[in-house]
Amino acid sequence: MIELKASGKWTKKPTNERIFGNFIESGIGRQIPGIWSEMIQNRSFRPKSEYKYPMWQRVGMTKEFYNENAPFWHSGYEEDEWMPVGSAAFSRTYGSHMYKGKDALRVQNTDGKEAGIKQSRIHLREGQEYKFTIDACSEGNWTEAGLNGFGDIIHSDKKKIIKIVIGSQSTELGIDTSTRHYEWVFTAKKTEIVDFEIKFYWAGGIVLSCVSLMPTDNIAGFKKEVVENLIAISPSVIRFPGGCFISFFNWELAIGARDSREACESFYWGGIEENDVGMDEFMQLAKIVGFEPQICINMMTSSPFKAFQQIEYLNGSSETEMGRWRMLNGHKEPYNVKLIELDNEPARKWTCEQYANKCVEFIEEMNRQGSKLEYIIAAYSYGLENLERLLEITGKYITHVGFRDSSPGFMERAIPIVEKYNKEHGTSLKLANTEWPAPVSSIEEFEDGKLDRNYRWKAKITNDYYDSFSTYLQNWNSALNTAKRTLDHISYGGEIFEISNFNNLCNTWGQNVINSSKDRCWISCCGRVFKFLREHFSPCIASSVGTGDEGVFALLTKDNDGKNRMFLINLHSASVEVSLSGLDMKKAYTLSCDKRMSYEKENESFVYENEYDLKDSFVLKGLTVCCFE
Repeated sequence: MIELKASGKWTKKPTNERIFGNFIESGIGRQIPGIWSEMIQNRSFRPKSEYKYPMWQRVGMTKEFYNENAPFWHSGYEEDEWMPVGSAAFSRTYGSHMYKGKDALRVQNTDGKEAGIKQSRIHLREGQEYKFTIDACSEGNWTEAGLNGFGDIIHSDKKKIIKIVIGSQSTELGIDTSTRHYEWVFTAKKTEIVDFEIKFYWAGGIVLSCVSLMPTDNIAGFKKEVVENLIAISPSVIRFPGGCFISFFNWELAIGARDSREACESFYWGGIEENDVGMDEFMQLAKIVGFEPQICINMMTSSPFKAFQQIEYLNGSSETEMGRWRMLNGHKEPYNVKLIELDNEPARKWTCEQYANKCVEFIEEMNRQGSKLEYIIAAYSYGLENLERLLEITGKYITHVGFRDSSPGFMERAIPIVEKYNKEHGTSLKLANTEWPAPVSSIEEFEDGKLDRNYRWKAKITNDYYDSFSTYLQNWNSALNTAKRTLDHISYGGEIFEISNFNNLCNTWGQNVINSSKDRCWISCCGRVFKFLREHFSPCIASSVGTGDEGVFALLTKDNDGKNRMFLINLHSASVEVSLSGLDMKKAYTLSCDKRMSYEKENESFVYENEYDLKDSFVLKGLTVCCFE
């Protein structure tokens, strides 16, 4: 029997909800497409940009292995190319009449028969209403180059017919030589996976600038099920838009009318970033779900003044220049953002001192806007050995020291450094973990015996699914470790630790809280843990509890209203009996799964919840997270 031995030593200040943070990175994998309701891939018809090595290194496999055989795979990872229909020939065209950038796709019909463009594997649901839009024109006759530098067109009002086919549905549009916006709303007649086609039957060409297909029940552009699941998980903070993506991000490209935003290459990861989800869309999601935005600022390829303008866009009144721009984009009231993170992995460009001085330069410029901002530095890039020097330069400007390790062993070394600085300078800096995955090791062998229970991510391509990062991060064992690390965060107390961002939100090969396929969205194992802990958490002080068993972790908490809770995790496969002598607890709430390698699937769940009345002892089932209240 496990005898619980409370230390009697309590943290001084309550740990708050900010430890339940998360992370969305644009331009990587299927994260943004996973939460956004757009159904067409590469809707701006950009030239194909191949994924770069960091993307394949991230998943531990090459392109040939990235398919439906991978253990994390669902239809949300499919990416379909635009393909020709009939005699179609593709080329690029440039001109001031284009949208979604300065160029568009020219589709030419060379024989006057059927020609066009199509994309496969569009998922329709019976009875669902969809809105289709397109910006397109027929190709006019060109004269010599005009003053605008692109060439003049002899325009014609004569309508030419193009046919839009989406599965069982179709419509015809009359287009002329000026690019115009067309819309079509329809209800799917049946559930099917179909081709989407744009076809025409006359000799000549059409010019396609951008296209869109979205279910009309989306919530501010986001998938309805995604929003519902995020509300259930209730992340407290979400970091956006990077990650490595931030160091090349131009925020001005991601505001305004979405069909006018230029799609761009994701310079670090490769692939296309449509820029459909920018500052305003993210802030709308924050308001709907109820999380606090944590905005990551581009320092490496931007300037302090651009950062000032971004803060003014987010927080300035409609009387300011950037605030007026926000108002004209449909958002009159300031967003009142507080949390600002100063780039990502800056050691890729700067030494410790160079980065620190850059931080001061950017902070002083952003502070001119007048908002009371909280700044997080990327201290992890330079290690604890350089922290004192980093704080010498930045300490009086910042509020949080960001690392990517918040394990007890690391915190034992980091906390004294920050506490010493605070004491000597009268500051109240706190540690944060701006990006953390669940530990993947196990105290026992996995069920199939093939997996290394002391696995660590190798950061290299092996093309071995059992050796891939994703295999470990989607399973229940990883979720148990996520619960353990979250309780660690509570145990540090609000006096020194405040923000943590779990990595990631959606569709990153198991390292996420939700999965979103083309059909639906479901909460992952790690997401189930966060949901469970959020439901039983209030700002609290904490006291460590000894169990005498390395596989059983316990933490006693006391809310601001004096209510006690005991959190327990049984990392063993076998049940353990816990003595409740001296504990005034009435109920036990549990979250369990029967196997370490089980994980939540699109149509099948293995994680289950129970509640029990408490007596003198309690049998804590194996592989279980528990809360006594």
